[in-house]
Amino acid sequence: MVLETTNVSDTVPEEQKESEIQEHLVSHPDDVEALRSLMEIYIKNKKMLDAISIIDRLIELEPNEPEWPLLKSHLYVNFGEVELAKVGFNEILKKDPFRVEAYHGLVMAASQDESIEEIQGIEKKVDEGMRLCKKENKKIDLRDFKLLLAQIRVIEGKYEDALKVYQELVKEEPRDFRPYLCQGIIYTLLRKSNEAEKCFEKYRRLVPQGHPYARYFDENMIATKVFAQRAENERDGSKS
Repeated sequence: MVLETTNVSDTVPEEQKESEIQEHLVSHPDDVEALRSLMEIYIKNKKMLDAISIIDRLIELEPNEPEWPLLKSHLYVNFGEVELAKVGFNEILKKDPFRVEAYHGLVMAASQDESIEEIQGIEKKVDEGMRLCKKENKKIDLRDFKLLLAQIRVIEGKYEDALKVYQELVKEEPRDFRPYLCQGIIYTLLRKSNEAEKCFEKYRRLVPQGHPYARYFDENMIATKVFAQRAENERDGSKS
């Protein structure tokens, strides 16, 4: 049976959607699409514990679906449960050492902990991942690792080094929206507003409307920007 509420118009109040899906799940507890819809409502309303409980159910129903453990760990980061997030990301990487999204998650968790040492440890793993990608000719994974490496450079305050990586990525694939967003953030940190706006304009032109990865990437880079700005302020303070 297909859950009718999953296709309900956006004009229906969020609370009504939530209650209708919950009611449906009483008689159809294994309806994955309904569970996914309810999880999305919980995340939107910042009901992180409720969302995580739904993900646990989805993991039971779809144990081979790699999306659920990754999303669960990201929610732990958002919820402030950094250590639980790290455990989850590391378990994912034991099964799949090329899962770049899990490395991204570890960087975000380390950023919340304000642990430069931990980020440097992740950087070594990223270097190893890049070496394996080159060896096995995994071009897409290699590109994602390069994006992550540049993000780490931003956190470390090495903006010029990060820009070089992003510019190289643009040359390789000019239609990829991600390097433009990242360059825009760096130029913002460097107070170069004209250069920043040019990059943001290219990003807005290229990013698919409503692209789910765009939202995740936005949040990820905003967290990077905040941490990098804080680190820069601390470096300035130590000089005075």
